[in-house]
Amino acid sequence: MSTRNRAAPRKRPRQERAKATVEVLLEAAAHVFVSSGYEGTTTKQVAERAGVSIGTLYQYFPSKEALVAMLLERLHQRVLGIISDKLVHHPITDLEQEVRDLIRTLVEVYGVNPRLQRVLLEQASRIGPLQVVQEIEARVESLVQGVLSRNLEFEHPRDLGLVVFIIIRALRSAVWSTVVERPELIGTPELVEELSALVLGYLRPRR
Repeated sequence: MSTRNRAAPRKRPRQERAKATVEVLLEAAAHVFVSSGYEGTTTKQVAERAGVSIGTLYQYFPSKEALVAMLLERLHQRVLGIISDKLVHHPITDLEQEVRDLIRTLVEVYGVNPRLQRVLLEQASRIGPLQVVQEIEARVESLVQGVLSRNLEFEHPRDLGLVVFIIIRALRSAVWSTVVERPELIGTPELVEELSALVLGYLRPRR
C-alpha cells in the first residue's frame, strides 16, 4: 500500500458517537506522538491510550500516517478559520496592522503543543500532498487575494494570484522551519516582526 493510500482515512464519521470516538483517537494519537515520537508510535499504543480496541481504530484510520494526515487537516482548518475571522468579518482600516495581527495569531496556533506540531510538520512531506489540505489552502488563497484586491493598489500591474501564492508559501515555509528547527522562537515578538516585515516589504509598491 502506498504512503498516500495509508494516509487516507477509511471513513468519515457521521453519527455523533462515531465523531466522539474519532476525537478520542486523535487526542490519544497527539499524546502518543509527543511522548514516543513518530517512529516510536504504534497504532496499538494509540488504541490503548484511547481506551478502544485496535479494531475500532482501524475502522477509521488504517495506519499512523492516517492519524497524522487527519491532525494536519485539523491544523489547516484552524488556520482557515483564523484567516476567515480576521479578514472577512470586518473591514480593513490599517493593512499593516492587520498583517501583523494575523501573523501573530497564526504563530500562536503553531505555538500550541509545539512538540506535536513538529511531529506533524516533519511527517507532512513524507505523506505527500493531501487533497483536503490542498482544498483548504486554495480557500485561504482565495480569501487573501480578495482582501488584498480591495485594500491594496500597486504602482505597476502585478499578478495578484501569484503574489498571494508566493506570500503564503514563504510564510508557511518560514513558520514550519521555525517550529522544526528553532521552536524557542515561536511566540516571540521578534519572529512576528520579521515575518511581518517579509510580507509587508513584498507587498509595498515597487519604486
